[in-house]
Amino acid sequence: MGLLDGKCGLVFGVANHRSYAWHIARALLAEGARCAFSTLPDERMAERTRDAVARLGVEEPWIVPCDAARDEDLDRIFDEYGRSFDRLDFIVHSIAFADREWLAPDRFAATPRGAFQQALDISAYSLVAMARRGRDRMAAGG
Repeated sequence: MGLLDGKCGLVFGVANHRSYAWHIARALLAEGARCAFSTLPDERMAERTRDAVARLGVEEPWIVPCDAARDEDLDRIFDEYGRSFDRLDFIVHSIAFADREWLAPDRFAATPRGAFQQALDISAYSLVAMARRGRDRMAAGG
């Protein structure tokens, strides 16, 4: 009997078997939780996510594309999750983004405001956007 038997949630950020989200999902599954997964919408990333989730031993995994910078994608994934699962006990937000062009030491100080705002939107604000959509689906409002 695990600490999370009967619990179910949505994991964002499994990019490969080295990602934090993968290790978090492994711990959740080991404690009896069921995990649903998001993936980036492009096929290359979807294949990497499917391979990583397969390494977790999840049979018939629920993996749905989602671009966390797009409100319509977030609406859709939470709606699809609600149609597929009867409860939402947790959300794992383990995503981040920064345009690599501006990460080089000689370029960082020249990062334009728009690139910085995009990094914050995807890496940080998306947590707020996910919490808003998940709150009413959770017992006691999250």
